[in-house]
Amino acid sequence: MNHAYVDASWHETQEGHGVGGWGLILLRPGTLPAGYQGQMAAPDNNAAELRAVLEAVRHAPPGEGLRVHTDNEAVIASVGRGRGPHLLADLTREVLDEAGARAVALRVTYAPRTRRHMQAAHDLANAARRGLPPPALPGPQAEVLIEQRPALTEARVSLRRPGERVTAHIPLDPLSDVPPSAQALLAAVTLARPGEHLLVRRASKLAQALWHRPDRALLPAAHTALAQARQAADGQGVQVQFQGLG
Repeated sequence: MNHAYVDASWHETQEGHGVGGWGLILLRPGTLPAGYQGQMAAPDNNAAELRAVLEAVRHAPPGEGLRVHTDNEAVIASVGRGRGPHLLADLTREVLDEAGARAVALRVTYAPRTRRHMQAAHDLANAARRGLPPPALPGPQAEVLIEQRPALTEARVSLRRPGERVTAHIPLDPLSDVPPSAQALLAAVTLARPGEHLLVRRASKLAQALWHRPDRALLPAAHTALAQARQAADGQGVQVQFQGLG
């Protein structure tokens, strides 16, 4: 199943003409997100939103499933349920005809603007409407789960990307100047690819604090190891974001 996050932007000019922009983020298994955008004349925002769905179908691989995520209820009612506003009937038919011609199994579901790819689609649409170049897309993302028990000298690190999952068992050195939870975190960061954004779950409060401020380490050797790890990650464009506390 492929996924597309779509959004639109629209405003009425002083001359009474409607100018819209559409944007979409297309996700295919095992590939990086791809962004598309365009400007159009549109009578209202709903028409621009449907154009974004049409472009998602056009850019999606033929013969495969496509789930389109939108925050526009009129689009969901029109394309997803066939019960949208009458004014959108022709545009809806165009979307469905295109999906049929390309053998794209189309589904439309709601997604809030706060979703990362929804926000990226919104930024693309806004830029297109204003005639600006596309903003930079968010880099590739990976979810990291750190599982560590105080009584064990081993941590389990799982890293999940689209179409791939990597699991590593990390030996922890109880005699190291670096606390065991920080050892596990540093090992997880070494699994990242250049430019990747890591969403780390269950890292301990201590590991998080030391990652943000290596100078807080009590021992000089730990301070040096943490600072070097941060420097290496920064040099590779790797970003670390923590989700929850271990």
